[in-house]
Amino acid sequence: MNHPIVGLIAAVVLAIGVVELHLWLPAIQSVSPLLISIGVGILVSHILPVRCKEPLVPGLNIAKGSILRVAIVLYGFNITLQALSQVGIYGLFSAVTMVSVILFVGIWAGTKLFKLDKEQAILVAVGSAICGAAAVAAMEPIIKAKPHKVITAISTVVVFGTLSMLLMPLVFQSFDITEAQYGLWVGVSVHEVAQVVVAGDSVSSNAAHMAVLEKMLRVVLLVPVLLAFAVWMRQKSKGSDKESGDHKVSVPWFAFLFIGAIIINSLNWIPDDVTTAFTAAATYLLCIAMTALGMLTHISVIKQGGAKAFALAALLFLSLFITGYLLAQFA
Repeated sequence: MNHPIVGLIAAVVLAIGVVELHLWLPAIQSVSPLLISIGVGILVSHILPVRCKEPLVPGLNIAKGSILRVAIVLYGFNITLQALSQVGIYGLFSAVTMVSVILFVGIWAGTKLFKLDKEQAILVAVGSAICGAAAVAAMEPIIKAKPHKVITAISTVVVFGTLSMLLMPLVFQSFDITEAQYGLWVGVSVHEVAQVVVAGDSVSSNAAHMAVLEKMLRVVLLVPVLLAFAVWMRQKSKGSDKESGDHKVSVPWFAFLFIGAIIINSLNWIPDDVTTAFTAAATYLLCIAMTALGMLTHISVIKQGGAKAFALAALLFLSLFITGYLLAQFA
């Protein structure tokens, strides 16, 4: 039976199990449920015989595609324009500067220094520059990256994002900066939103507030970045597919809906309990997509480019740390 519903049910059941365990087991709550979902997916991929995995593929492709896009849209209900306005012009400048620097360094160094293919370099750079796993997953359909490249990039985000989360509160005492400056530093430098919350709150609630607002600006910049890469892919397609005449490139419609969700949330048209439900649904849907990615991946494929991808991520970690500190100095 190769009906898509089979693979979808498998991904949904596993993802729900992961999220519920994450909620009820304190021992694993410091680990992102997205990472756990990927791990569970890879584990299942290695346990199941090939004949059992093949019927799941159509549904898993839907899970890592359409369901992922819906999750990104719902993620927009975490953000309001009123909150973003609190960081001011310099906060916006800092976010744009950091995203631009990390994308440039990541793609250039990834392809020129570490000899990664362009897709892998882009995924690692986007994950470091914007919002971690969600940004990597959102970029996947735009550049048509293979699942193992997505998982490799997400792994780098988890490792170096966690390192940032643990390191930055420790070094705060060694630098002559205010809590507000520290909050901006964390917001522009740390990979995942959850990691930003932990790193900021480790110093003070005020630092955490500033850090989260700055991080949300980086999240919003996902939209123009996706659109820019969609245009790039279209131009690339026109250059390479002249004979076939096939110039179709995925238009990231979910990016526009993401902005729409932010605007609707800012207008207070939807009750708070509904927006809370939307953000919870986004977590479940992201875990479903990550589980599907894991189930479509074999660990042997990840090993092929893993070391170089992690070397690139280490360089970007240092770039985030240093550039973020310099930007915080002028806040």
